[in-house]
Amino acid sequence: MTKEDRIMTTRVVALTFHDVEHNGKAAEPASDAFYRIRAAELEQLLSLLRQRGYQTVSSKTFRAWQQGRGALPQRSVLLTFDDGYASHGEVAASLLVRYRFTGTFFVTIERVGRPGYLTWEQLRKLVFLGMEVGSHGLTHRPLTSLPREELERELVESKRMLETQLGVPVQALAAPGGFWDARVAQAAQRAGYDAVWASTIGTNGRETSSQGLRRIVVRQPFSAERTLALVEGWRPGLWWATNQQTLIRVLKRALGVYWYEQLKRRVVPDA
Repeated sequence: MTKEDRIMTTRVVALTFHDVEHNGKAAEPASDAFYRIRAAELEQLLSLLRQRGYQTVSSKTFRAWQQGRGALPQRSVLLTFDDGYASHGEVAASLLVRYRFTGTFFVTIERVGRPGYLTWEQLRKLVFLGMEVGSHGLTHRPLTSLPREELERELVESKRMLETQLGVPVQALAAPGGFWDARVAQAAQRAGYDAVWASTIGTNGRETSSQGLRRIVVRQPFSAERTLALVEGWRPGLWWATNQQTLIRVLKRALGVYWYEQLKRRVVPDA
């Protein structure tokens, strides 16, 4: 296989994590149990990735490769963390450093400094440790439901505040709740984002649109082996994850976010 052939066939999976429970303690106020994993589960996955020879890349590094600037490790994976939980600084970052990995952390501005969430000081420490920080909006409202002025404020102001507080360029956005469409992608481009990460299941290659990059959300019931199989492109697993995500989207649209959350709380205790 030539170098050009390998570039065209390279596929990268991005995983999405939320709160990481440590010693039985979740974020306060209580985070969504459907998306929460234990520190031991995260460490088990990181250990498997290290054993299989995987190296992490940031959103910024992946986009540079897409644009023909630089190369990716032969076994690459993106690890992303949404919502800015305090556990990302207290637990996840320490595990990433232990296994010589990096992560991309997407932060909702209005939650910074609240109980259970990262402070500005902790976010600066993440940057110091070599992590990338991106925007998860100002308020975590579904971007697809906002009028143009509010949508642009969510994107522009969150980016500005992160850059001001952290002193680094902020180039990546993760759509809160996975609510993403062409209008959001266009607004993000106008706001100066180089990458928009959605919750569409799949792998990413050089041809994947930078305004609709794919991620696989890690949720319960968790299995490190099954998650590793997804990273390695196991087709039945990707098919199952895609259909599960499609069902979630259908329920959200049919019931609305409020009633979808009520249903989820009945199905998943403590969600």
